[in-house]
Amino acid sequence: MKMKKIVLLILALSLALALAACGGGDNDGGSAVSNLTDEQLVEKLSGIMDGKTGEMMTETISLSQLAENAGGAPSDFFGTWFNGMALPEGTKVALNQGMMMGQAHIVFLVQPAEGTKADDFAKEMESNANPAWNVCTQADTVKYAVKDGLILFVMTSKAELNISADDIIAAFNA
Repeated sequence: MKMKKIVLLILALSLALALAACGGGDNDGGSAVSNLTDEQLVEKLSGIMDGKTGEMMTETISLSQLAENAGGAPSDFFGTWFNGMALPEGTKVALNQGMMMGQAHIVFLVQPAEGTKADDFAKEMESNANPAWNVCTQADTVKYAVKDGLILFVMTSKAELNISADDIIAAFNA
């Protein structure tokens, strides 16, 4: 009887090891490949945005810090920009935003929650995007890119700002 338990234990352990070895999955669909902190996400977005906003004064901040400063929940802010779209627990967001003379500009760098496919999440963001998030402004360009499990999502006005969504995305993809 004792030998039977030992054999079962060995089988259970070998099955657990086999599942652990094979359970890593693949990175198709843009699954997150890194686990950045909010600060690292802000730093990365700041680097992408360096020199891309012309004369507009902008700020790069994490969504969690913005919500804390304003006394709200990150999901409430996210829902404003994406028409009530839910922000899954564990999703991290940095944003660069600014407004000038009725022109809109906001860029998000998103690290989806573990197990969330970045491509799928980006498509959901695109379908829920609210380019008129602010009563006084409306973005006329909405674009995104996915790289290494991160999403760069741009909503901006073309107008006189000389802010190019394509330039921002090129800097992200570099």
